[in-house]
Amino acid sequence: MTQSRAARPAPARTLWCVPALVAIALGSAGAALLPASVDALTLQPARYTREQMEGMEVEAASRFRVVYGTRDPATSAQLRARAMAVARRVLGGDTTRVEADVDATEAEMSAGPVVLVGSARENAWTERLAPALPVRFTASGFRWQGTAYEKPGDAISLSYFSPLAPRHFLLLLAANAGASSARHGMLWGGDDWRITRGGELVRSGRFAQSAARPWGYDAALDRDREAERASYGAGLSASGSGALVVRAPAGTAVAADAARRGTALLARMDAMGLPAPARSRVTLMLYRSLEGKGLLARNTRPEHLDGADAHAALPFGREQLDLWSVAGARLMALGASRESRFVESAGAWLSGRLEGEALESAVSRVYYARLLPSAAEAATKSERFRSPLIWIPARALLARAVWESAPTPARRASLLALVRRDPPGTLDSLCVAAGVKPGVVASRYRALADSLARTGRAAAVLRRPRAWKPSDGFQRGVCVAHSVNLEGGYLSARCAAQLRVLREAGANWVSITPFGYLPDATQPVLVSSADGGPDEESDEAICEAAARARALGLRVWLKPHLWTRVWVGELRFGPAGWNEFFDRYRELALHWALLAERERMDGFCVGHELSSSTARAPERWRALIADVRGAYSGTLTYDANWDEVARVDFWDALDVIGVSFYSPIASAPTRDAAVLKAGAAKALAALEPLAKKFGRPVLLAELGYAATANAPVRPWEESREAPDLEAQRACYRAVVDALGPCDWVAGAFWWKWFSSADVASGPGDASFSPRGKPAEGVMRAAMKGWEGRAVRVGR
Repeated sequence: MTQSRAARPAPARTLWCVPALVAIALGSAGAALLPASVDALTLQPARYTREQMEGMEVEAASRFRVVYGTRDPATSAQLRARAMAVARRVLGGDTTRVEADVDATEAEMSAGPVVLVGSARENAWTERLAPALPVRFTASGFRWQGTAYEKPGDAISLSYFSPLAPRHFLLLLAANAGASSARHGMLWGGDDWRITRGGELVRSGRFAQSAARPWGYDAALDRDREAERASYGAGLSASGSGALVVRAPAGTAVAADAARRGTALLARMDAMGLPAPARSRVTLMLYRSLEGKGLLARNTRPEHLDGADAHAALPFGREQLDLWSVAGARLMALGASRESRFVESAGAWLSGRLEGEALESAVSRVYYARLLPSAAEAATKSERFRSPLIWIPARALLARAVWESAPTPARRASLLALVRRDPPGTLDSLCVAAGVKPGVVASRYRALADSLARTGRAAAVLRRPRAWKPSDGFQRGVCVAHSVNLEGGYLSARCAAQLRVLREAGANWVSITPFGYLPDATQPVLVSSADGGPDEESDEAICEAAARARALGLRVWLKPHLWTRVWVGELRFGPAGWNEFFDRYRELALHWALLAERERMDGFCVGHELSSSTARAPERWRALIADVRGAYSGTLTYDANWDEVARVDFWDALDVIGVSFYSPIASAPTRDAAVLKAGAAKALAALEPLAKKFGRPVLLAELGYAATANAPVRPWEESREAPDLEAQRACYRAVVDALGPCDWVAGAFWWKWFSSADVASGPGDASFSPRGKPAEGVMRAAMKGWEGRAVRVGR
């Protein structure tokens, strides 16, 4: 969704999904309870549902107050540091909103949403509000609905209403001693509470929301993850013997193949001098789907390691598992550490597969795109995002090069030097640790890269996507938006069902959107959803949705967005900051381009509404497009904002002219069909000269209107005003009618349709979604009517 340069509406992702703040692990429980010398508070019951509160909290992110505990001198500095981290990572970097519990007044605590950092033993405000909260604190931990969580690594994250001011949210982050190392990072999930133990999710759920009883506890919405995992494990069948045991639900199709190939893989490792320690064997636990794996293991990667055990699920559309995790589990038995950045890469080398294809195909794709790092670069470490599609193959080559450069008797020790701990970050120091010569390794690395790339080229070429051309006809598209939780997002069965709904509605294309996130709009630091947890638009979620769409006959655009707390078209950095931004964005864009190539997605959008950057450095965009061309074979566009599109000067480097079509079509709220059609026709006519000038068709990459009276005046806005379903329908009808003679338009993508049917639907919803509203009927009729529509472009 676009927003105008003059407007700064709340971000499309509301902050209230912040159980979201889940596992910033917080607090310790070492202090005795201290008496509070403060006046008694009047604590109020719930008055509003979550949805009502979200409507009242528009733009509230800037008013969040983060209050950390000082009651225990041993932990107050740690809690303050974590409160500052919350402000930097979640609240736009405004650390002025952080204060100690002793300084926060009741008036301040009542004025807006609050994050409490620390338990009742540590934070005076947590203790004062505790009687009205559903969590109970004890001398050594906390209790949730009658269950005690008093182990050192236990932590809770709770999203609730504020008992001081029920219209505002309260987020509580509290933990027992030793729980500060939770591994999840930030999760934008849909839970209201999450309890972790040693960083692993053990319990989560949501409160029931009804007008009569908002924020009510319902046991049916409370998931005991530990019990679910135990029940799942008890129902598995075991097969195999000796080196590998496969545990899987009865009837799991890939179990026999995994047992056969996994056993052969371990036998090869035996022959290489990497046999298992005495009485050691690998256990491979299989799941029916990535969604099921995520629900039970809280990890949606196709394969991962948990200690010395391997876990795997076959992604939709793939024929066999990679089994790098089986090789990795053997390495773990030999002393490897998951902290080593080489464990997965070494497993990929030993198994010969990576993400559904032969390793040589992955190497070939990166090699011929001129993106493969040198041996010296592959040895380095970085805190920045690095595309696993580049760096895992590179490190797999480096691990093999180290192995083959060592004398045969020393090869085992050389490999284990890479995986027993995270090795040094230079090639020279890494080779010293492995007992090999850097020059020999670098030479071997180059030879392996060239050999594998040539071997894998034919298979990589066969997997290339087919670019769209005008003779393919009009793109009847829908922007599918990720519902930010595992069970409703791109990875889910619910998403698969919605893709079928859209196909039946007449769509022949969809767009899918991963995200890059800027925690602070003034700092060029980008966080990729590729690194997100199970609830995010992770790579595997993107791939699952794309594969399911293709199986239905839908073609796919991969259309990444950047997201921050202002409109991304308003990013403002200094010269050094812009250079940093472009470097980091290039890494993200090339990652997404390689993902689109591997998954045979039909179109890739190199950027979305980044008008301040396109105006500042169009030459950087041309260079980026050239790099993307080397990595991706399908159709390319850039999605310009409606008031940016005429200023973009690099359309000749792309295949279609993309625009987020949120041009005003009226000067005042109206439902008058003639006025709206004339406005839509005028806005479309402004785009035709671009098509003629550049000889490229125009793609309406986003087209939509919120269900509000103001939709024709400010189409980019999604406000919290009362729904006006007829205004939305009238705008839909007007733009469809105005498109009639515009044969220079390549297609139209309706913004937006969520991946889960229980999000943004029905007459009470004022959002952009047409689902369950009169606009849906217009959308369906339009897409079916556009079938066979010609696209003609000429200068």
